Amino acid sequence: MALTDQEILALGQARDQEAIAAMAEKYGAYCHTVARNVLGNDADAEECVNDAYLAVWNAIPRAQPQNLLAYLAKTTRNIALRRLEHDQAQKRDSRLHLLLDELAEVLPGEGSVEDEAAQGELVEAINTFLKEKATRAERQLFLRRYFWGDSIRDLAQAFRYSESKVKSRLFRVRKRLRAYLEERGWMG
Repeated sequence: MALTDQEILALGQARDQEAIAAMAEKYGAYCHTVARNVLGNDADAEECVNDAYLAVWNAIPRAQPQNLLAYLAKTTRNIALRRLEHDQAQKRDSRLHLLLDELAEVLPGEGSVEDEAAQGELVEAINTFLKEKATRAERQLFLRRYFWGDSIRDLAQAFRYSESKVKSRLFRVRKRLRAYLEERGWMG
């Protein structure tokens, strides 16, 4: 039987390595999917997930996440992105760049968001847009596509939409996001 998040965190606080096994049992499949969506292969994804378990286990004494799944999934995603960046330093990865190309028309151009403070403000503007101007389904589609890297096919299955409906909804959200960012002076 799977442990609760609080029990897993308590094991981590006690420095009991069973916390890692419990995270793997409870959230392993989900984290593997997150890493595979970024990296495109199971072996690399598995390595990233294992690195994420260790990173979360090491962080638990000072970090007590409110949502263990979200914390673990974000850690997995970040490790996978760093791995992808390292592995693809000299060549372009079409899957990740396809996602970025979809957003390119919405986000400010390179060099227009120079510092971390401005980047943080842009992220906050996007978050506000998603909270205030997007429906729950649109927000879920957007995050699963552009944050987690889910394919159009996977989104269509998950939401019980046709692939063309997923594409259309994402297009409309991007278009509204662009207008929202333009109103706030982010687009030149």
